[in-house]
Amino acid sequence: MLTRLEIDGFKTFENETVDLTPFTAVVGSNAAGKSNLFDAIQLLSNLATRDVAEAVKDMRGEPLELFRQTPSGRSRRIRLAAEVLVDPVVRDPWGSEVKLTHTRMRYEVTLERRETRPGIERIQVAHEAVLPILRKEDQWAKAMRPSKPFRSAYLKYVRSKPWLTTEARPEGVTFDIHQDGKQGRNRPASAAEATVLYSITNAEFPHLFALREEMRHWRLLQLDPALLRKPVPATASDVLNADGSNLAAVLAQLKAETQSPSRPNGVLSDIAAELNNLIPGVTRLHAELHDASREYRIELTMRDGLPFSSRVISDGTLRVLALLTLLHDPRHRGLICFEEPENGVHPARVKLLVQRLRDMVISPGNFADDDDVAPLSQLLLNSHSPVVLSALLDKDLHPIEGAILFADTSSVSDPEHKEVRRKTRLRPVRPRAQGDLFELAATPPCYVSDFEVKTVLETASSEA
Repeated sequence: MLTRLEIDGFKTFENETVDLTPFTAVVGSNAAGKSNLFDAIQLLSNLATRDVAEAVKDMRGEPLELFRQTPSGRSRRIRLAAEVLVDPVVRDPWGSEVKLTHTRMRYEVTLERRETRPGIERIQVAHEAVLPILRKEDQWAKAMRPSKPFRSAYLKYVRSKPWLTTEARPEGVTFDIHQDGKQGRNRPASAAEATVLYSITNAEFPHLFALREEMRHWRLLQLDPALLRKPVPATASDVLNADGSNLAAVLAQLKAETQSPSRPNGVLSDIAAELNNLIPGVTRLHAELHDASREYRIELTMRDGLPFSSRVISDGTLRVLALLTLLHDPRHRGLICFEEPENGVHPARVKLLVQRLRDMVISPGNFADDDDVAPLSQLLLNSHSPVVLSALLDKDLHPIEGAILFADTSSVSDPEHKEVRRKTRLRPVRPRAQGDLFELAATPPCYVSDFEVKTVLETASSEA
């Protein structure tokens, strides 16, 4: 679970700190930088599982365009830091399972543009560190007011020394992996084209591996209706892809795992019922393997008894179906970033959709003794819709649950460089509770005013 993100020198961000809850919504107009926040998270996830060249290749824009552009030129460094809560048990690809003694970590990484030969520039890792967050310094845990069962199950504080540091030595800069059940290692950092985290592929260093696994499961869900419509090969993965291209295979797997003589369609009956609440008229959901073509196919039956294949189902219905599938998949874990959840949903039913999305995440304050210790899940969504904002607020304009951030741009005056720069800023809507996550921050934020919130809400009638 990502609890804090610090961004500097990346796209439109400059010295920005973002505190996150299990359910966080970012609201703002187009071009305010909402998608850039998702891109920063995606970059961190990529750096944990790919070398730098591959990590930046799949981002929106060219690699050079990831570095902040200002009137005085383009930044040479991107600095990112993430504070996380990792799952208390980690399993490597060979089935080894390790219980962690410390689950609160801070990861820091700096990317730098370096000229390796005249006219040839590469992006390399200049700094990397993994540090423990101590119990007495854990402002996120204090603000979340976790229940005793949640604290006992997920919050572990034993380690006081770093797992990974960047050290300057006479022979050059090195990345030092410190002891974690195994003897540590040193690696040269003079021309690093991959992070150390990328190289930790098993539980030999369990805490670093747990961090890598956490970041590997941060996903930007970019559902593509054209791919959602297509039949899926029988060999497709049964874990939902970021673009939703294997939705039919995921649904078929869920049906196989949950069906019984009394419920032959398994959990697909529940998904169909919830889909009907959001998009009336749906009575049945089918996901079957077509014997002749060896492809999985989706079919919806409507109230008149007529079946419709995914080829003719609307874009919005398919997007909502994919979201509901994630809700009901017990293997779902990690952070999901999702843009504009309201697309394809009638404004009158957006509130219900938002409530169901909240159900996707673990709530530290409501975790009970009889709850299963499941993998941590988190949702970060963004929207420009006042209808979504109204569904997130109570009558006093406080967030009903989680956090709401307003994204906009502000000016930074820099007398040293004699320039004025525009940057993305993220300000929270004031929660109802005192001593909240933002008030406990080292630098308390400037909250969004009630006037600003009301101004956005007043435009909702034009969308309804």
